[in-house]
Amino acid sequence: MAKRFPTYHAAVINWRIVGYTLIALTLAMPGPALAGRFVNITETATFPRGEGELVQATAFSQCRDQACANEALEFQVGVEYGLLDRLQVGFALPQVATVWAEGDQATEVGGTLVWGLYNFIDPTTRGWGLSAAIIYAEGQEERGADLALLAEKPLGDWVVVYNAVGGRTWAGVDEFGRADAMSHRLGVSYQVSGSLFLGVECDWFLEDTPDTSWTTSGRFVGPNLSVTAGPLWVTAAAHFSAGSPEASPDHILQAQVG
Repeated sequence: MAKRFPTYHAAVINWRIVGYTLIALTLAMPGPALAGRFVNITETATFPRGEGELVQATAFSQCRDQACANEALEFQVGVEYGLLDRLQVGFALPQVATVWAEGDQATEVGGTLVWGLYNFIDPTTRGWGLSAAIIYAEGQEERGADLALLAEKPLGDWVVVYNAVGGRTWAGVDEFGRADAMSHRLGVSYQVSGSLFLGVECDWFLEDTPDTSWTTSGRFVGPNLSVTAGPLWVTAAAHFSAGSPEASPDHILQAQVG
């Protein structure tokens, strides 16, 4: 799901306690482990009513260009839950990022995130899937909302998933503080075995502000894998710039554990 997190000054968080809590709650969640096959792409199926999961997401990005010379390490914890048989809701704690730039280190904390996903067509029974989602992020200085259309087509051991996402971020109360964004995300995954998936993800991001018309803000492509082990799963991906503007990261390494 496309996520644009507002940032504000850091709070102190004990990540050891967060980690222990995540593991305990994940093991206590009802239902089997259901690994997502992608990191940045959302599939159309939802959790059954009364089932859910906790997810720890981590990302490391690096930009060597002078316009954005920095490295960033990000952490975030979220939960997803099947409210109804076709309706899934989610909530994420603020994203915490450590940024290294020009010899300095800073910590940034993003706003909270809530979302809902409704499945119109179940890919497990109809041969293809269709869902829609709404996402809202709120911080001290910014807020943003996204709408997403999700499509999925299983092809034997293969699956193709496409996400079209559009939204707006407001940095203030006037029109000059807003920015519109759109993203197209395409993923292909292959089931190697019952617990192992390998695939490729492609992302194309566009942005429109009061000062500029629609321009590409990022293009990335890279491999991913997903592994399930008992009640836990791990999904990881490496995204590399594919003709992105100079101010975009050169590569992004991501992992999710649920």
